[in-house]
Amino acid sequence: MRFRNTLILALLLLGLGAYLYFVESKQIAEEAKKTKLVDFNPDDVTALTLTYPDREIALEKSDGAWRLSKPLQTAADDITVKNLLRAIADAEVKKTIDEPPQDLAPFGLAPPEVVVKIATKDTTLPDLKVGKTTSVSFSTYVQRGDQGKIYLTPSAFRSGMDKQVKDLRDKKIVDFKEDDITRVALRGPDGDVIVAKADGNWMIEQPTSLRADGNAVRTLLSTVRNMRATEFASDAPSDADLVNYGLQDPQRQLVLTAANGAETRVLVGKETDQGLYLKAGDRPTAFIVGKWASRDLSKGVNDLRDKTVLSFDPGAATAVDVTRSDGGHFTLQSKDGKWSIADSDQAVDDGAVMAYVGTLSHLSGAQVLGDATDLETYGLANPTLNIAVKGKDGVLIGAVRAGSRSGNTPPGTQYTIKREDNPTIFEIRDFQFKQLDKKPAEFIPAPPPPPGAAGLPLGGDEEGEGDAEE
Repeated sequence: MRFRNTLILALLLLGLGAYLYFVESKQIAEEAKKTKLVDFNPDDVTALTLTYPDREIALEKSDGAWRLSKPLQTAADDITVKNLLRAIADAEVKKTIDEPPQDLAPFGLAPPEVVVKIATKDTTLPDLKVGKTTSVSFSTYVQRGDQGKIYLTPSAFRSGMDKQVKDLRDKKIVDFKEDDITRVALRGPDGDVIVAKADGNWMIEQPTSLRADGNAVRTLLSTVRNMRATEFASDAPSDADLVNYGLQDPQRQLVLTAANGAETRVLVGKETDQGLYLKAGDRPTAFIVGKWASRDLSKGVNDLRDKTVLSFDPGAATAVDVTRSDGGHFTLQSKDGKWSIADSDQAVDDGAVMAYVGTLSHLSGAQVLGDATDLETYGLANPTLNIAVKGKDGVLIGAVRAGSRSGNTPPGTQYTIKREDNPTIFEIRDFQFKQLDKKPAEFIPAPPPPPGAAGLPLGGDEEGEGDAEE
């Protein structure tokens, strides 16, 4: 009986396998063979024309790059053009009307809403006449130039073919390699800020000699290189246009100089509801970019200067002395790699101490507030915290004072910090201040839970507690 059941089960499995092979695999193969509207390799295309009732857009590929040839001669956005070609190549036929009526107007094909012409390096493909989209099946009517039948494709095909010149042209403002830039000049109404790279490090040269924040400079360069136009104000602006755009005599300019002396210049114009007007120094086109660019292109010396408060090797610290404005004082000290709290016999959590030392070892401000001797203004005359880090033989590595004041922009508490041997005052984030604002108890491990807590047994065996009553 067992053998018979096994044999029946085996036959059922064989039957299921045969069904999957002959039926399901056939369906999968048919799915893979879905009819395409037109068959071509997008990489082989050398020309593309979109003809609408009111305009014509022509593109050509030269030396591997796409360019607009109508209605103007300019660089095209390679990614956008490639996506457009891929959408055409991937368009599938949902249904066909093999014998369409004489009147094609109801299909939006007399005249077509757009005619797509594609040429490859070997041949010219049949025109694609694109009509309207149905409101029921959400399909687009398309007719090939070499056939009379009408094809129905997904509605996304029609919307994908609806392009304006601005959609297809290159929106890049300037082009340069960030690593090639060795000098950045920001010229504005408050004076020039100039930073230069020497031995791989950025330094502020003007208005005064200061260490620069390398990350801030690199972020600025990346922002400028990646700026893209949201609109094209004019490709041939008149003098009156430039005055209207604030580009005839711009209040702000950004000049990037490469190691070979080549300059990339950006002129910054007016900010309107549309955005910010920009112009590359060597191009006639006036661009509009998002208003956010105004903030990034108006950096001052405090935005670009180094914001390091403390920087040292955490392993070099042997003591951290903390004095609090609430009267508290404690010293974390390390001996033979073991941390403790001075004048205390309580064990400390080495991980918590090392995290605290680590925070101090790479402490940076969020922004520079200024170089001031009036510490009262910044809440640092009587700071919340005085912290001193010492190394071998008690040598001072660095000392800071941290406090707070009421801020106005935005309203609320602003946390401030200053290194004792440096006049510069920084703002730090609230989470940074909380990382520094510690008491001794926060370095002491929590005691284990008492018996009975968290479901722990109080005693006795698993079946019951104490002795059984006789």
